[in-house]
Amino acid sequence: MEPHEQYLFDLQGFIVVRNALAPQQVAALNEALDANRDKRKDDTASSTSEALKGKQLRGLYEGMLTWEQPWCRPFREVLANPRIIPYLNTLLGRGWKMDHSPFIFTSAAGTEGLRLHGYGQAEYNGSRSYHYQNGAMRCGLINCQYQLSDVNPGDGGLCVIPGSHKANFTLPDEISRYEADQDIVYHVPMKAGDLVIFNEATTHGTLPWKGQGERRSLFYRYTPKYMHYTGGVYETGLPEWTKELNEAQRAVIEPPYVYHRPLIDDDGRTLSTPRREGE
Repeated sequence: MEPHEQYLFDLQGFIVVRNALAPQQVAALNEALDANRDKRKDDTASSTSEALKGKQLRGLYEGMLTWEQPWCRPFREVLANPRIIPYLNTLLGRGWKMDHSPFIFTSAAGTEGLRLHGYGQAEYNGSRSYHYQNGAMRCGLINCQYQLSDVNPGDGGLCVIPGSHKANFTLPDEISRYEADQDIVYHVPMKAGDLVIFNEATTHGTLPWKGQGERRSLFYRYTPKYMHYTGGVYETGLPEWTKELNEAQRAVIEPPYVYHRPLIDDDGRTLSTPRREGE
């Protein structure tokens, strides 16, 4: 992670990584989605906000890692995407893990938005926190949102309040509803294949979709190796289907623990043991 990128993330609570997916990866992911349209579910978002209401609900896809072959493959390849490893190593420390399963939000023209949420430091929660100490940034839950289609200025989709990951006061309800101080909210335009990485503590939401094409946003979420954000019980061993993954991909979905955890280098190789105990 370059020094100017570290500056931007520390300042803003988010950063855009251009071309995080190659064109052939974007094409394969879109092809898989097209082949599984029967798995789309409606997902309600912001019926309590007049400013974010729309004519229809957004679409939700889940469980892509266990879709039938070959449709699961492109999603599994993104688990330990070498392009983002330096960013996650910097923000989470080495040995980070995927938190909950990936999902996709889709939006057609007229789809409603999502209320802004994310509360900075006003409600301290170590699982969605931000710290800087001894020359290092450390985060709780990190969101990695890939775009599988273009998001142009004014289209809608992801929006954030820059710097809000450090906020010490509670998010006002009228700002959460996008009904006041709209000028402090930044809409994030991106091209297909681009990625935005943002801290869960950063105030974020979704503006109603006005684009001509379908919005397709693919989410992977990561936490430090010792943390689990979403509830649930981990099995003792990994599911049977993970035997089809490579070493780096399996390391990403290991349950939370520290000692002797497999670590992933910036080049995407997995080390069998840490360089030092507890790394």
